[in-house]
Amino acid sequence: MSFLYPSFLWALLAISIPVIVHLFNFRRFKTVYFPSIRFLKEVQQQTRSTSQLKHLLVLMARILTLLFLVAAFAQPFIKPIDGVVNTGKKAISVYIDNSFSMNARSGDVPLVELAKRKAREIASAYSPDDEFQLLSNDFEGKQQRLVNRTQFFQFLEEVKPSPASRTISQVISREKESLARSQSEQKFIYIISDFQKSTSDLQNIPIDSNTKVYFIPLKSSAQKNVTVDSCWLEAPVQMVNQPAKLHLKITNYGGEDIADERITLRINDEIKTIADLNIAANSSAEDTLVFNITQSGWNKGELQVSDFPVSFDDSYFFTFNVKPLASVLIVNGTSTNPFLDALFSNNNLFATTTSSLNQLNYSSLKSYDCIILNQPSVISSGLKDAFSQYVSGGGNLLLVPDPNCNLQSVNDFLLSLNADELQQWIKQNRQVTTINTRMNLFADVFSKLKGNMALPKTSGFFLLKQRTQSSAEALMKFNDGNSLFTRYTSGKGNFYISSVPFDKSVTDFPLNPIFAPLLFKVVVLKNSNPSLAYSIGANSFFEAENMGEGEKEIYRIKGNNREFIPAQRPIGNQVLVNFGNEIRDAGFYDLFRSDTSNQYWLGFNFNRKESNLALLNAEEINVQAKRIKAQVISDVDADISVLVSEMNRGIALWKYCILLSLIFLAAEVLLLRFLK
Repeated sequence: MSFLYPSFLWALLAISIPVIVHLFNFRRFKTVYFPSIRFLKEVQQQTRSTSQLKHLLVLMARILTLLFLVAAFAQPFIKPIDGVVNTGKKAISVYIDNSFSMNARSGDVPLVELAKRKAREIASAYSPDDEFQLLSNDFEGKQQRLVNRTQFFQFLEEVKPSPASRTISQVISREKESLARSQSEQKFIYIISDFQKSTSDLQNIPIDSNTKVYFIPLKSSAQKNVTVDSCWLEAPVQMVNQPAKLHLKITNYGGEDIADERITLRINDEIKTIADLNIAANSSAEDTLVFNITQSGWNKGELQVSDFPVSFDDSYFFTFNVKPLASVLIVNGTSTNPFLDALFSNNNLFATTTSSLNQLNYSSLKSYDCIILNQPSVISSGLKDAFSQYVSGGGNLLLVPDPNCNLQSVNDFLLSLNADELQQWIKQNRQVTTINTRMNLFADVFSKLKGNMALPKTSGFFLLKQRTQSSAEALMKFNDGNSLFTRYTSGKGNFYISSVPFDKSVTDFPLNPIFAPLLFKVVVLKNSNPSLAYSIGANSFFEAENMGEGEKEIYRIKGNNREFIPAQRPIGNQVLVNFGNEIRDAGFYDLFRSDTSNQYWLGFNFNRKESNLALLNAEEINVQAKRIKAQVISDVDADISVLVSEMNRGIALWKYCILLSLIFLAAEVLLLRFLK
């Protein structure tokens, strides 16, 4: 035990002097003389031993009363466990986990409110002149400053549940950055969290002897949670008045099986289907919902389950775009092709434009979903550059070669797309024997591929010379291994080449049942389809169409409560839009230009990382805390200000001294009153 004031000894001496005098007088004067014999008769007779015992007990009580009273003013204390008493100015950083998992309750109180209460108790244990930092998952700019205790309390009131999710190692790294700006040599970090397993990467925290770290784990009573994790459409392209298959994944994070969990699908605020799922404990289930698409353009969908008490992940918002017509440009070389004209010109699913090489408008190429280059005799350098830029920007291009074409110009064009070269025209009979049905291009084309199915035949074809770095994927092969139809990826687009012209005098390919669905997929299948949904806080990007420069070409985004201009950067014919941390609420958002000629609908959802409510247990936290020499404050029901004060300054004993002083004062009164 230590004392803060050396005057304690002087005070003790001051008490001893009157006590010694009292003892001296008590022993010297043993006889009291009375002037009246009658007064002596009324006095009660006491034995010498009883009288002396009473005086000694009263004297002892008085001495102890004064002794503990003086000790209280001397403020004795027991040193902390580490033996170091922290005096002087301090820098304290307190992190409050305000993620959605902290909406779970401990009794009747949400964990985030309990965390704010504990943060206030921590700050109360320090001096008002100490430096404080309040940090939450939002990582706001004002939270990087060190402030006084009054400002700390003001920031504390502003903490609200947030969709942002941070790992513990990220939090401690940010806290150390702020504390490094303090001149104080005494630095403390407090982590108040439920310590979810998904975010508590305590093993990644480095050891730092210059900063004391305290973990304050909060426990919730929530034991279950059901969430819609994700969904995806089976077909890459959707058509109006056609059925669509939506695959979905639901996870049960609880410890009990769930029977008949109802899930509702809404498309454009209209209920399309309702299904019931059985989900085992701590596992996921997948299902497929079928619905009809009734309108073109952007469709807004929502999957919803009912769950309590954690409900932030009960809805999943997604969007998809249905084009009313696919735009096709047929560029004819030496002649037109009746099969192409019949397939696209008389089909109400396509908006078809026909042009010759000499009349081609290069500036309009990017407006087409697919371009079919039909039997060009020669490909000029200007045409080569225009088509290469079109494909790299995300377009689909199909080359149907002419047996009498200028091979050098065509191969220069193929080289710009990193495609295989056309070697020579070979007049030999060939039969297609292999179809690569694993390709997305053939999805929904074959319900079952029969062995006796009639496959295309040809009496002549171009032999392809493969490049070492080619991305070639043969879709149909002859019996000698050469390819009839090949796909290449170039930039964001697709390039297709047929080794035969669509001429019935050379091949029966245009007459084969596979011809129409194959070319249909060539037109509509894209590499860079927009995502169905985006995650809030995941630094998501979106590629919008670049319409030029100027105020009217700036994209804006609008939700239910606010409108803002996101960060955007033009790249070629695309604009890369970065949403950053501006979006905080789940739902549908409208990305548009001020002239409203270009519009996109996007679905944003809260991060599912917080959906798993599994927490680190006390042993796991203690093991990691011991590794980095941190301390765990597990008694969250107690007043943390007292615990913090004891850890920093030791156990103060002045309260106990006051209590003992009062006890001995009461003992003296009782002795004088009742001891006869």
